[in-house]
Amino acid sequence: MPEEIKLIQPAPVVRDEYGMFQHPDLPDFEEGDADKCKAWIAEQGLEVGKVSLEYADEAIADRYFESHDPDCSYWEPYRPDGDGWFCLAIHDTDDGPVCWWGRRVVKP
Repeated sequence: MPEEIKLIQPAPVVRDEYGMFQHPDLPDFEEGDADKCKAWIAEQGLEVGKVSLEYADEAIADRYFESHDPDCSYWEPYRPDGDGWFCLAIHDTDDGPVCWWGRRVVKP
């Protein structure tokens, strides 16, 4: 009998003091784990979308990039168009903070 997959579900977004967040059921992926991450997304039946602070409202982006402060808690990433999106993670990258959204498109 195949092992049942625990499907990730929407969870409250509780950001840390710097505005970062990781969904409690999101696996820890390391840099270079792209294939592992893609396999998990497919297994979950998710569509993912990325929103970058770099392309946020100019005042928000300038506040972050000109301050050199790691805090982005004032940034509210926009939700992609359509229904069912929930936040998977908000984390820093070399290009500034990004928010990863997910929504179930197929039941695995």
